Amino acid sequence: MPAYVSPGVYVIEKDWSDYSPSLNSTNVGVMGFASQGPTGKATLITNADQLLTTFGRPDDVEGGQGLIGAYHILDRTNTVYFTRVNTDDAEVADVGVHIGNCPHVATAQDLDPAKFSFFAIEVEDGAGNSKTTTPQFVSVLQASSYFSGATAADAVVTAVNQSTSPTSPFSFRKTAASAGDFIGSYAGSGATVKVYAWQHDSAFPSIPAGTAISDLASFDATAFSSTNSVALSSHSGFGYVGSGDGSGGVTSSGLTLIPDNLSGGAYVTRTLYPGAGYNYSSLVTSYGLKTTGLQDSVVASQAADTTFNLLIGGGAEESNRVQLVKDTTGIDLNPEAVINSTTDETNKTSDYIVGEFAVDLSSRDDVLWTLPSAWGGGFGENGTDTLSAVNNSGTNASGAPSGFVYAKLVDGTYSFAGGVNGDLSGKTFSDADVKAAVIGDAAQNTGIYSYLKEDVDISLLVIPGCTEQNIVNNAVSIAETSQEYLFVTNPPFGISSPQNAIAWSNGAAEGRTAALNSSYAAVYWPWVKLFNPFTQVDEYVSPDIFAIRQMAFTDANFDAWFAPAGLVRGRLTKPVDVELVLTQGDRDALYGPGNVINPVQKFLTEGIVLWGQRTTQRAATALDRINVRRLMIVIRKMLLASTRQFVFEPNDAATWKRVTNAVEPLMADIKSRRGVVDFKVICDATTNTPIRIDRNELWCKVILQPTKAAEVIVFELNLTSATLGLDLPTT
Repeated sequence: MPAYVSPGVYVIEKDWSDYSPSLNSTNVGVMGFASQGPTGKATLITNADQLLTTFGRPDDVEGGQGLIGAYHILDRTNTVYFTRVNTDDAEVADVGVHIGNCPHVATAQDLDPAKFSFFAIEVEDGAGNSKTTTPQFVSVLQASSYFSGATAADAVVTAVNQSTSPTSPFSFRKTAASAGDFIGSYAGSGATVKVYAWQHDSAFPSIPAGTAISDLASFDATAFSSTNSVALSSHSGFGYVGSGDGSGGVTSSGLTLIPDNLSGGAYVTRTLYPGAGYNYSSLVTSYGLKTTGLQDSVVASQAADTTFNLLIGGGAEESNRVQLVKDTTGIDLNPEAVINSTTDETNKTSDYIVGEFAVDLSSRDDVLWTLPSAWGGGFGENGTDTLSAVNNSGTNASGAPSGFVYAKLVDGTYSFAGGVNGDLSGKTFSDADVKAAVIGDAAQNTGIYSYLKEDVDISLLVIPGCTEQNIVNNAVSIAETSQEYLFVTNPPFGISSPQNAIAWSNGAAEGRTAALNSSYAAVYWPWVKLFNPFTQVDEYVSPDIFAIRQMAFTDANFDAWFAPAGLVRGRLTKPVDVELVLTQGDRDALYGPGNVINPVQKFLTEGIVLWGQRTTQRAATALDRINVRRLMIVIRKMLLASTRQFVFEPNDAATWKRVTNAVEPLMADIKSRRGVVDFKVICDATTNTPIRIDRNELWCKVILQPTKAAEVIVFELNLTSATLGLDLPTT
């Protein structure tokens, strides 16, 4: 307590308003294969559209029913943690974006600073489209008119910078004291730049917009004589040189530095996760054009800027501004920095892809190319940087890449390919790599172990379509370890009879050699048929999907401790049929003493109904029923959430009273909502003995009587005579 010395009024605030927080009892874990999306980790999904956007369509993957199961379960809850599993066969999709050289024309001789210089430029992009419908003219006054001591090349740079914008189809780069390059802004073999140049002792008359090269002679025939032409050539290095046209014009063509097979290197983008759902595909279906997958779209690659779009299904999803030039602005626009240079999710800037410069893709064993640090993380334009690190298998006038280079990404749309799902294509759940993928790694929290992470809270788990005993047994074992959730499963499809279904659950059937025996697991059978909106046909799905779905319905409309069965909470509205219609004798055998299968019954007038709520526990205790096990899961989670604040508090009567005050209202609320018949909370010296206190332990005992479900309703009909009336015999 603080010590108060001087007179005054002081206020101390103490919070004794402990209460139990609310709890969502319908967080469902669903596991399965997918054609895209994160792998190995539990990913929160809150609606069906997000499920399809993140993990792809169910009909794009083979094996199991995880996606279609999650799709149906999301009808009843908005909290599903989907864990995508994949085998070692999974591959990311990738594509190489071509690197190209911009066409460029150099002044082969120094400009005379004492004369007036005049240039006309024509540019075509990589597709051969004219980007200058009429020549663009650059008039350069004598150097001294700009600033004292300037060179002719400085004057050209200033003139171009003053007369063009950063998105101009051309630019000028000084390469020597009084010489430089005119550069077309588009890269690749289809790009060209054509430059005409003259010098004159005095200024030329102004040239009206729209004037063509052929019209220039009408202004001053003498001025345009060949004797006044400035000799031009393409710069040494890449670039094909076209023939001059007699007026001082030179055409230079760009060059794509790599062939289509990518063996010479490229800027390669790969998907963050594996899957065929990322492969680009466009086909005509009965309902129109279906476009799926990813594409890189390089557009408007003018001057130093390139817009790098990522397309999904043909539509723009992400857009990035990148450039392949030496960084001089302090902003690193190198594609590796902008798009991604690592798959570390804490350091990625794209939600879908990573990018790297690679030299060799011929065997998918990439040799990565690290850009020289002197380039500031990008390609250079200072006259000394080269692309000699790239093993270009193409040919050009100067042989291997060397010399002065203006490199950019080549405009175009590039489709992703090579993605593989890593699903059950050609496999079964019994294959070793499939079992390993689904069960996962405890150290890495993958597979089933993804639901043991503290930030993943589920109360139900299902692996639709999977009945493999190693996977099922591990799911049950982890459920018992965590005490957090109920695992729901079923016998395989086509098991054909109640006797075979019972044998499966008792460990006496092919594929199952050990009985299921846990209050943290439940089994339903037979399978149900319903319409699949993705394949547009009726298909059988595992009943565990609809058992989970009805538990979610029960939570939303009643409480977790109500039995998810019967005509009120167990009626299935989507299925149209069952694998086998059960008789009363079948139901007695499945649900009777020693057996633990919950029947999925098709009644003539009531429809398809869940007609049981057993756990797989064989011992005859309250925990052999689902409603009681789910009650205990809820109580445990609420106790943990409402009493964690008492850890490290003094272990004395005051804290014991606070614990009691926190727990009793919680249990009273559950009692009022028909979860328990009665309860008692004991937290005093009788539960906290000296030895427990010395061990720094605080014990609180909660005694409760769970509410049982009325599963068997019996009416006793008594006949009496007129003599007896309504008085019954005492025996």
